[in-house]
Amino acid sequence: MQQPIGHRVQMVVVCAVGLLLMVLMTACAGVGSSSTGSTTTIRGTLVSVNTSQHSATVNVNGQQVTVSGLTDQQVTALQSQVGKTYSLQVTGSGNAYTIVQNSTPVLSEAETPEVNATPSGGVTQSPTTFSPGSLNFIGQVLSVSASSLTVYVPNGSALAMSITALTDRSHFGGGLPTSGQLIKVEATANADGSFTATKLDTTDANDVAKQNIVQYKGLSTSVVGADRVIHFKVGTHSYSFTIGATTDLSDVGGNAQAIQGNQIVKVKVQFAGPIATVLKVELSNG
Repeated sequence: MQQPIGHRVQMVVVCAVGLLLMVLMTACAGVGSSSTGSTTTIRGTLVSVNTSQHSATVNVNGQQVTVSGLTDQQVTALQSQVGKTYSLQVTGSGNAYTIVQNSTPVLSEAETPEVNATPSGGVTQSPTTFSPGSLNFIGQVLSVSASSLTVYVPNGSALAMSITALTDRSHFGGGLPTSGQLIKVEATANADGSFTATKLDTTDANDVAKQNIVQYKGLSTSVVGADRVIHFKVGTHSYSFTIGATTDLSDVGGNAQAIQGNQIVKVKVQFAGPIATVLKVELSNG
């Protein structure tokens, strides 16, 4: 028996609508998967760490996001770092991310609250007092814009600094380095605890041996005692490192105790993970 024309038209419409819905669902699924495949860097305050889930909650611009895929070592290291600012390379979107394999959460030094010094050396931050100083080092660019950049420091932190019209960028033709590029950095401390990039430079093969070295210039805050620990400040950041038996002290007659308080010092430190080795300490007149 032949079906009425109206019924056949209705069936055609239903099939067309169903087909359209299937196409839309497939397209949406494709968009979702592609958006989670790209790598990005997020930066925020560590809120909590879930050891069983190998994940961490980070506050990024007022929004809490979850970063999963952390290793046992990363989970252990981050447990004592709640409240501090970290940069993480991740994939994902929205409130759920996965850390990029073989990448490392990087502590943001410019916004680090006070922490305890380790036996080999450490950094604390005082919000009230300021001592002029600077940092020189070679590091990888984590992020960059027309007015600022963040660079990985050999001591395991990340240093955010502003870029001004006075920043020497001649080796980049007046332009900017790219994210992921290894560069030389000269950064000057500001009274508000921030840093300004004084000079940005390219690296070459001769710089390979210098990649784990930081040259600090700051003000000593006390006499070096029998423990041979030198304490000094760069901007609002306080550092302490143990002077070793092989440290070059020729500028102070080989005597660590000759370093007094309120002296401008240059401290050259080599880092191997959490271990800091003081290579040289000298006094500076300017």
